Amino acid sequence: MSDVVLVTGSETLTGRKLIEKLLAQGCHVVAPVAGKETNTAETANPNLTVLTWNRSSWFSTKAIVRETFRKLGDVNAAWILYQRPSNAPNFANAGGSDIENVLEQSVKSNIALVREVLPLLESSGGFLGMVVPHRGGGTPGALEELSYGAFVAFAESLIRDSTFSLWCAGFVCKSPDADGFTTNLIRLEAERSKKLRGSWYRYPESRWPFGGSSITKSML
Repeated sequence: MSDVVLVTGSETLTGRKLIEKLLAQGCHVVAPVAGKETNTAETANPNLTVLTWNRSSWFSTKAIVRETFRKLGDVNAAWILYQRPSNAPNFANAGGSDIENVLEQSVKSNIALVREVLPLLESSGGFLGMVVPHRGGGTPGALEELSYGAFVAFAESLIRDSTFSLWCAGFVCKSPDADGFTTNLIRLEAERSKKLRGSWYRYPESRWPFGGSSITKSML
């Protein structure tokens, strides 16, 4: 039976590339996408399950994981991608609802999803990858930095405290090369080296001398 892999961030280039490559390898991919009501969307690929996800709702997050388990019986791996908050206003002009929206969409949603999927990953001896795609598009504002800092700090703690039954690591891309980055994500997940477990892998802006790569205990 093929592995069941949960991938967030399908709205991003990195997320789309990752899903394409996992499907090409024969994995069954579950992709939560933004929506108000939790339901299953039809897809042309039988190995791709798309579930709408209200990122502001913990109930919707529980429903995503519960429906995945009901349909597929297990989760072998999960890739949780950081996503920049959409339409975040300048902090000086932001109201309380704007700040709350950023927290719900970019911070609380990821925490809730990881919390719900962890028991399935631990029971299957699975893999959890916390992913920070390349950030382009100019200088980030205060609200984006809030969401980014919260994701990275949460991932740091999660990676450091993960149990022996769960293989967990962080991955950060310093290059706009999403294709090369996602190829390395899949390779590193398959290898699961002792050196990378509990650490961060940095995909560099250019080739490292002698074909090396950057692995560090902390991204901060």
